[in-house]
Amino acid sequence: MINAISVTKRFWRPPDATLMAPAAEGELIISRIRSILAILGLGIALVAALRHPNSADLRIYQAMLTLFVAMSLVLHLLVRRVAYSWWVGFVASIADVSVISLALAVFLMLGSHQMAVHNEILFPAYFYALSVTTVRLDHRACFIAGACASLQYIGLVALAGSVFQLGPEDLQVEAQAVRVALLIGMSGLGVLVNLRMQRPHVLSANDPLTGLLNRRAFMERWESEQARARRYGRPISIAVIDVDYFKQFNDRYGHAGGDSALVAVAAALRGRVRETDFVGRLGGEEFVVAFPETGSSASLVAAEGVRQAIENSPLVIAGARGGAHVTVSIGVASWPEHGEEISRLLDRADDRMYEAKLAGKNQVVGPAQQGTPLGAPVPY
Repeated sequence: MINAISVTKRFWRPPDATLMAPAAEGELIISRIRSILAILGLGIALVAALRHPNSADLRIYQAMLTLFVAMSLVLHLLVRRVAYSWWVGFVASIADVSVISLALAVFLMLGSHQMAVHNEILFPAYFYALSVTTVRLDHRACFIAGACASLQYIGLVALAGSVFQLGPEDLQVEAQAVRVALLIGMSGLGVLVNLRMQRPHVLSANDPLTGLLNRRAFMERWESEQARARRYGRPISIAVIDVDYFKQFNDRYGHAGGDSALVAVAAALRGRVRETDFVGRLGGEEFVVAFPETGSSASLVAAEGVRQAIENSPLVIAGARGGAHVTVSIGVASWPEHGEEISRLLDRADDRMYEAKLAGKNQVVGPAQQGTPLGAPVPY
């Protein structure tokens, strides 16, 4: 029983944060393909209606495809304008399968139960909706989409049998059972494929010691966020963070103690930043934080909050008496006023970090600033 609960908790745990950027790119690709297919489908239905102007079924297809086009465009705008989070994939997955179920339900409501429960055009569309969930890099979305598709279709068949008093032969119960089994199997396969896809990506994107983004993964995430910032004219800031007196710390506590300090700094960073911010390790004792939709003034406040969080985080060093602490010096730069390219912004933030070192360490330096007073209130 305990093992089952543990497995369930692990299953519903959000995927690693390093998957957020590729998942967002995947969602954007899905939204484009969805919109193209919806428009093409509507065009085909309109051409077919010209050849068969009296077909009631074609009119239903036209109405549902028009709705699908509208839904596709709304989802596309949502993906483009909203900072990607896992709930976006959930919404899109449920919407994809539900619009298919809705189309089948419309046929049923209009009295065409054969088109509802034996539709050879709409039912295969479930498999497209389930297959694209793997691109979202969220196994939970695969499961939810499969569960929704299966339950909705079972409910549709049961409603058709009840309303129209259809017997097992009319419903073709064996064939319906196979269809539901295929939906469940497709969902399960999607979950397995998704979990297999996640692991190598996480391993390649994470720093092995701290679990933060490595330099390459951080740069990739930055490019994605900067493109969004440029598109909508929103600021984005960056903070370069360096542990003070790290060599002396290593000399005193050994390399194992130094590793413990780096892990503690990483934990403090993760616990202090917002969900939309992202943190990386540049190398050695140097870290970097990106603050999307945050200008110079707000980023200085955010960086000061980070500094205080690290200063107040106690370290447990094996074999050492009492607690230990580390402090950091931080330099801040913002896009676009301090540079267009990430290399330029890193250089500016790095220069300001060294200014903080020269000014006495354990402080934040931003543009036209001589350091943030220690202990200043941080509302961030």
